[in-house]
Amino acid sequence: MIGKTLNGRYLIEELIGTGGMADVYRARDNLLGRAVAVKVLHSQYAKDPVFIERFRHEAQSAANLSQPNVVNVYDWGIEGDIHYLVMEYVQGHDLKDVILSGGPLLPERAVEITLAVCAALEAAHAQGIVHRDIKPQNIFITNDNQVKVMDFGIARSAGGTAMTQTGTIMGTAQYISPEQAQGRTADQRSDLYSLGVVLYEILSGKPPFDGDNPVSIAYKHVREDPLPPSMVNPDISPELEAVVMKALSKNPENRYQGVVEMQADLERCLEGSPVYATPVLPPDEAGATRAYPVAGGGNRSLVWLWIIVIIILVLGIGVGVWAIIGGSGGITVPNVVGETTENATAILSEKGLKLEISKTVIDLSKPEGVVISQDPQEGSSISKGGTVKVVVTKGAVVVPDLTGMSQGEAEAALEAVGMELQGVSNQYSQSVEKGKIVSQSPSPGTQVSEGSSVSIVVSKGPELVTVPEVVGLSQGAATQKLEGAGLKAEVAEVPSTEGKGTVISQSPEAGGQVPKGSTVTIEVATEPDTGPVPGVIGMKQDAAEAEIIKAGFKPQVNDWPTTKAQVGLVMKQEPKGGTTAEKGSTVIIYVGVENTEP
Repeated sequence: MIGKTLNGRYLIEELIGTGGMADVYRARDNLLGRAVAVKVLHSQYAKDPVFIERFRHEAQSAANLSQPNVVNVYDWGIEGDIHYLVMEYVQGHDLKDVILSGGPLLPERAVEITLAVCAALEAAHAQGIVHRDIKPQNIFITNDNQVKVMDFGIARSAGGTAMTQTGTIMGTAQYISPEQAQGRTADQRSDLYSLGVVLYEILSGKPPFDGDNPVSIAYKHVREDPLPPSMVNPDISPELEAVVMKALSKNPENRYQGVVEMQADLERCLEGSPVYATPVLPPDEAGATRAYPVAGGGNRSLVWLWIIVIIILVLGIGVGVWAIIGGSGGITVPNVVGETTENATAILSEKGLKLEISKTVIDLSKPEGVVISQDPQEGSSISKGGTVKVVVTKGAVVVPDLTGMSQGEAEAALEAVGMELQGVSNQYSQSVEKGKIVSQSPSPGTQVSEGSSVSIVVSKGPELVTVPEVVGLSQGAATQKLEGAGLKAEVAEVPSTEGKGTVISQSPEAGGQVPKGSTVTIEVATEPDTGPVPGVIGMKQDAAEAEIIKAGFKPQVNDWPTTKAQVGLVMKQEPKGGTTAEKGSTVIIYVGVENTEP
């Protein structure tokens, strides 16, 4: 690509980055005389007509997005098999490099950067564009400390189709929202979840979830709760921590419902004012629900002191209750099978007994959270304060989306949700890379019992065919021969002295192996455009060249030693004036130069 000029305008100068979908080059816009960044899609995407149509639509959407915190998309185009975006070229470092080199940022600076990203997302969301891949690598800090958000070119319209195969997870594992990890539709709140992950990393120096592979990280986004960032960085205020944790809510309904809400709370953090974020955390080990403090900005040590006092009081009350009921005789165990865990807990509590969930199992015939067995059984006698262990139903396993994964990755993804791979077949695919999964059964999102199996179809890559020889054939015969081989013909007419309508060249050449359905460009001869060569002998060089160009020819200047009086004049030309020649051919003129020989 280096040295290539796209669209006769963008001169590719240097590779500056590469990713899963595209390579990014620094280029020169020869028309406007400025540096630009050109993103070129990888070849496997450039051969997928469905992907290209989405790319075209979404590139146009991104090009219409103009906001100071967004890396602007100037242009897009296609040249042969090359599909590209032309973007604003900015100099600086991405936020990931800033964090890796300098560690956690001051909370005030972290909030300022996040507010700038919010401004970019606000503009995108107002146009119905969801970014879907907010991460530090896509947030650029310029040399003059401006914040720029990149890669809106792979975003999607909120009402449109994503630039991936249907159901494919899009985004980076450490920053992906739970709904994206489950293959569900991403919306504006998904961007805010990812921004919450970024803010967490800016404040603590690391993302909330990490793991050995993308599947394990995605699983944590869906199932595990993040460690509060203040436990990593005690300089984080309760207000700012509340904003982070609300953005990281698993359920989109519990997050900020729009960028403006999150912006308002971040601005309150900068002012030292109370925030409105009230994220509720899952129960702690004792079963008590926890909520984050969100207002006041009080002394953290005082908060912990009150927590300790409350714990001591609760323990004291518990000891007192045990002293009252502990020795009062046996209790007949009531029946709690068929009850919800909430009702079962209440029933047992009335009898002075405790409930312990010993196991959860999937039962598609019953709702989630229902007791299906108990120990001791109904009618048994145990001491007051005793424990009844129960087995409770849990939600069905949701079949993960395996398309685009390798077989090994699919096995790991299924194992993570208690399923197994059974049945692998292969087929050719023009759009899916060799070794990647084309389809699966059951389909993604289906609810099944734990231990169920999934069968997959793995791509053998595109079916290859041999390019036939068509040079010398007529255009019709060449097209028919190519189509018979499973290829497409693209005709380019070229003026030539060969017989009109004859194929004079082809690309790719005959004998090569190409994917079935590929395009072969054939150059077909047309009658050459001819005209009379102007006579320019005796003219000055500049006037002679202008006359030759005006007539549709190319001038070539050679020196002709002569006397001083004839310097700069055309002394001779080939072909001669009045001769008929093919337009675009070269007319050689011999221009007088002073003879320096003695």
